Amino acid sequence: MNINYRFWNLVVVVHKEHILLLQRNKGDFFGLVPPGGKVDFPETFIDSAKREVFEETGLTLNNIQLEGLSGYINEKKGEQFIYVDYYSDAFTGELKNSSEGNCAWYPLSKFDLLDIHPDIKTRIKQILENKSYEYQILFDEDTHSAADRILYSNNKIR
Repeated sequence: MNINYRFWNLVVVVHKEHILLLQRNKGDFFGLVPPGGKVDFPETFIDSAKREVFEETGLTLNNIQLEGLSGYINEKKGEQFIYVDYYSDAFTGELKNSSEGNCAWYPLSKFDLLDIHPDIKTRIKQILENKSYEYQILFDEDTHSAADRILYSNNKIR
């Protein structure tokens, strides 16, 4: 079986107790999402994350930190999508909307009330709690739904 690997990123950007999110307007689900997207060959993962944030929000990241990995595995179709998840709180530029959706700052105090896909919310919470993690979604092609979700998480050693 040929395995189809794809690489993506997600960047949680925080500023003054607010999180930057886009109102997603395309794809297979709607709602609020952090900036991010696919890694284009031969980009590095960090360069891709910085590019995606700039394209989607107009902000240039001055600091970016690797936080965790997440993914989606569909054994029947031979697909494995790997997400490299980052955090940043240092940037320059003016916030602007893009074709990906409108972006805005949302208070972290209201995070639990925000319309964010539950799998993405799980990843963001790990980042906000300063944890190192791997989060995997095992997809069941027959039922077109998640058969299982696995979260490996721990406090960072340093």
